Amino acid sequence: MRLNHIDRGWRVIATGFAFSVFFGGGALAALTVLPIVAKLKIDGATGRRNAQRFVQGLFRVFAAMLQGLGILRLEVVGAERLADSQGHLVIANHPTLLDVVFLMAFIPRAQCIVKHELWNHRYLGGVVRLCGYIPNNLEPEALLDACKTSIDSGDNLIIFPEGTRTRPGEPMRFHRGFANIALLAEARIQLVTILCKPIMLLKGDPWWRVPPRRSQFTVTVGDSLDSKVLLREQSRSIAARALVRHIEGYYGEQLATQ
Repeated sequence: MRLNHIDRGWRVIATGFAFSVFFGGGALAALTVLPIVAKLKIDGATGRRNAQRFVQGLFRVFAAMLQGLGILRLEVVGAERLADSQGHLVIANHPTLLDVVFLMAFIPRAQCIVKHELWNHRYLGGVVRLCGYIPNNLEPEALLDACKTSIDSGDNLIIFPEGTRTRPGEPMRFHRGFANIALLAEARIQLVTILCKPIMLLKGDPWWRVPPRRSQFTVTVGDSLDSKVLLREQSRSIAARALVRHIEGYYGEQLATQ
């Protein structure tokens, strides 16, 4: 029992340290390293890709640090399917705060939609803008166009269809926005399932509320879908509804067996 208390106490301290490093390192990178990385090439798109690769490296280091400190264990199944991804829409469920960290650590040229508050953040806003991430306060048509442009350029756009972190015990309800993006861009859809046992960093939980034992994260790269197939014999609105139902069913089956 004493060892359990010591282990849990250590994980509280280590989690606080890890998040301090994450936000402090992000601010430092935004002010120093990333502007240099972004200007290594005159072309703006190349500078953005340089910044994205740099952020991917930082997230890989952060994921390794979380494991090295004993905060969690991480297993990525099928990571090789992501290595050569280009112009894909990556869909994932969203149980914890760390989901985007793990996805961006293993997805090349990762792109995402961020809260506009983060876009204008005093410290991390520089990182967000240099990487060309898309603010979520754009008008609907402008947001769709920005996502299509990103996918057409070869970026891999990460979207959590629920729009927020999952609440345990509540059914998953997906918004139709991801389906409209996929169909407008005629993008290939890569499905990723994220499991965390015991669960940690739920929506509304403070960082210091760690589970009684170390969490096991399993990120599984699963099916890949061709959205163009859905458009062959139906309108985009009908195809979007069909795609949402299919994806909801897929995750319902994946998570029900865990």
